[in-house]
Amino acid sequence: MAATILITGTTGLIGFRILLAALAAGHRVRYTVRSEEKAQKVSSNPAVQKLAPGDRLSPVIIPDFTADGAFDSALQGVTHVIHAGSPVPVPTYDPVTEVFEPTVKISSGLLASALKAPSLQRVIITSSIVANLGLIPPPTTVSASTRVPLPSPIPTAFSSVFEAYVQSKIVEMHNSDEFVKTQNPHFTVSHVVPGYTFGWNELMLDPVMMQTQNSSNNFLMMGITGGQLPMPIHGGYGHIDDVADLHLRVAFLDPSAGGPRDFGLATKLDYTTLFDYVEKAFPKAVAEGIFKRGVIPTLPVEYDSSDAVKLLGRPIKSFENAVVDVASQYLELLGKEKA
Repeated sequence: MAATILITGTTGLIGFRILLAALAAGHRVRYTVRSEEKAQKVSSNPAVQKLAPGDRLSPVIIPDFTADGAFDSALQGVTHVIHAGSPVPVPTYDPVTEVFEPTVKISSGLLASALKAPSLQRVIITSSIVANLGLIPPPTTVSASTRVPLPSPIPTAFSSVFEAYVQSKIVEMHNSDEFVKTQNPHFTVSHVVPGYTFGWNELMLDPVMMQTQNSSNNFLMMGITGGQLPMPIHGGYGHIDDVADLHLRVAFLDPSAGGPRDFGLATKLDYTTLFDYVEKAFPKAVAEGIFKRGVIPTLPVEYDSSDAVKLLGRPIKSFENAVVDVASQYLELLGKEKA
């Protein structure tokens, strides 16, 4: 049965792919953006146009997602929410005002507005494995149900945007748990918790965008174009196809069936294998110097994704698959042969 889904974060890799998947499945989709310009970026995208959504797709322009009641009107008549729109740790961002505070405020405000939407059945919040791992990953295995203790007191300053990002995800998860416990909402609340998400990104329309606006794929682009990342990144990954599919599967779970509430997807990997996959798939492009070996250090993690894999009901896509997807898209946008 078709649902009406409100999706945030549709100008980013995960949110946009969820939007495409929801439209392809026949659902009605509302998507939140801060401006008409961003709405056009989504609605005019060739991948959206190919699906010919017509009146099944509509934007909701909210200039300030952190304002009280920002989502009140957007949620009326909505059956499901997928909140994939939290800030990412861009190095130039202010850690407090552009990462930590909006992450916490937007999720809390969305849940408060959801209480006023009687049609609502489920809210999905996209988190990150750092919410379960903390700033320094433990040697033990964690999962989506793991909760890192809240910092005490809650920080008001951070040494980096990444620290602010990690702490914001930890606090958001605790706040959402407390909301469910104290408010007993008429809808269910679940988290989808991916690792670094890689794969084909339909929002990227030219080679420059591939290297500068490609979200988490930027790390892969560095690794295949001779870049060097100064610090290690978590060695837990999800293919964008699987991450988007998981969101929709969680959205339509039968709430009376029991089982886990949160689902994490983070396949263990070592980034030193990254360029090997490119050399294997695109030897000509490597010989021509289009692709060059970069350095992406790996921060080892132990993450249990078995619940998510079971829910997907099929083999998940390998890291090699994602690397080949990103490299292939880059060659296509360059107008180069893939052989």
